[in-house]
Amino acid sequence: MSQPKKRPTRRSDPEPLLSRTTTFARKGDDRAVPRAESTREQEASRPRHQPSSEPDKPGERGDVRPSAPRKLTRAEFNAMNRWRRRCTVAFSAFLVVGCVMGALLFARPSASAVENRELTHFPAFTWEGFVDGSFLNDVSLWYADTYPIREPLVAANRAVASLYGIDTGTKMIGGNVKSDELPPIDEAADGSNDPGQEALKPEERKAVEVPDEAAMAENIQNAVMGGLYVKDGAAYSFYYFLKDSVKAYTAAVNACTDAVKGEAEVFSILVPNNSGVLLDEQTLADMGGTDQGQAIEYFDSLFVPEVHTVDILEPLRSHNDEYLYFRTDHHWTQLGAYYAYLEFCEKAGIEPVPLEDHESMTFDGFLGTYYSELQDPAMAANPDYVQAYIPNGTNDMTYQDASGNELTGNVVTDVSGWNNNSYYSTFIMGDQPLEHIVNDKKDDDSSVLVVKDSYGCAFVPLLVDNFHDVYVIDFRHIDLNIPDFVREHGIRNVIFLNNLTLAGTDGVANKLMSMM
Repeated sequence: MSQPKKRPTRRSDPEPLLSRTTTFARKGDDRAVPRAESTREQEASRPRHQPSSEPDKPGERGDVRPSAPRKLTRAEFNAMNRWRRRCTVAFSAFLVVGCVMGALLFARPSASAVENRELTHFPAFTWEGFVDGSFLNDVSLWYADTYPIREPLVAANRAVASLYGIDTGTKMIGGNVKSDELPPIDEAADGSNDPGQEALKPEERKAVEVPDEAAMAENIQNAVMGGLYVKDGAAYSFYYFLKDSVKAYTAAVNACTDAVKGEAEVFSILVPNNSGVLLDEQTLADMGGTDQGQAIEYFDSLFVPEVHTVDILEPLRSHNDEYLYFRTDHHWTQLGAYYAYLEFCEKAGIEPVPLEDHESMTFDGFLGTYYSELQDPAMAANPDYVQAYIPNGTNDMTYQDASGNELTGNVVTDVSGWNNNSYYSTFIMGDQPLEHIVNDKKDDDSSVLVVKDSYGCAFVPLLVDNFHDVYVIDFRHIDLNIPDFVREHGIRNVIFLNNLTLAGTDGVANKLMSMM
């Protein structure tokens, strides 16, 4: 019986193989022996791989190849394509909506309820503006300022900003305003306060640089919001003295006084900011700014003697426990204006009408300029109210709007259906360029012209029962010669009533001087 053949075993030791090779070399050629011996020595000296407990470091072993990336399954690939298509569709839809909204050239807002201001008007075309590029710049400004969905975007931005930090209820807004040093009141004695051009005839005066309405409005807005102290849902505005602006304003008033001398009496009423009336001396000292009492004294020292100055700061301070200024708006209430009216009547020698003799309307929930700018939650939780007293003589008036149209309106308007940030416009239809009120119950030729900023709106209705004709000029929105207007209409009294900050703002005084 034959024996099964044995399967040769695999040798792991190379030595026998090398020996066979060496033997074969001896039989073939003796010269091959050194080569075989050398090969055996090289094989014997080659290090063998020893297992190690430490993992190999990348790149140390030449026989380790990087693993190939895993291929996506068909389901994963389809899901990725669906997500990509959805993103593309959403982004394309966003671009289409934006383009459509941007193309609505005529469906654009004219006023901002969130910011409580009138938006930029479309500029008038001129070849000069087109050539120098100013027309296209103005169109770009109009386009950005009146974008159809700008209101919700601004509101959303403010809502996000309100989440920053922790609101303690007390804060300082702005205040980085550098004011001039207040000169001594007796500066006028040595002639160093030479008023400048008011003594010259209009044709002899140097031309002054008059800012356009938009630039002046921006200056005023910056001045009003330049330094605010906010506490417990109320904002207080500080005053910063600018010598050149003060001297320019008083020079304009002096120029008018000189021009109408012997024909009309001129009065000056400077309305202090609410901080100067409502805050205590220690808080005012801690917050900085210029002392408003001293500033008003300096204003008055620059007026010519024919100007009748009406001091209302101390009378207001004596009533500062009453509702004289709004908490959420930079204006005064009509009660504050009434105390100024009493001081004017005493200076002018006329009999004031008691406030309780008027019927009134009240508009609750007023949120004014401070709230529109700050969006303070404490202000929203405790809004103001506007109480307006209706004249007994008449509540009718005519006015000229910004486009030059002659319109009719009311001295005190029912604004209960308006936006709650517009309630202050109940007085004389807001800031209109030119207004005229005729009280036929006054059987005489008494007349008054009020040259004012927005503080004058609450003051004017109180004058109606004392004069047959009440004229109102908001010098910020009209161009005319005030002395000529006074002579043309036979006006007997002229009142310059402006807020202290606005009267001392860059550009405002130059605008006023251009009208003398």
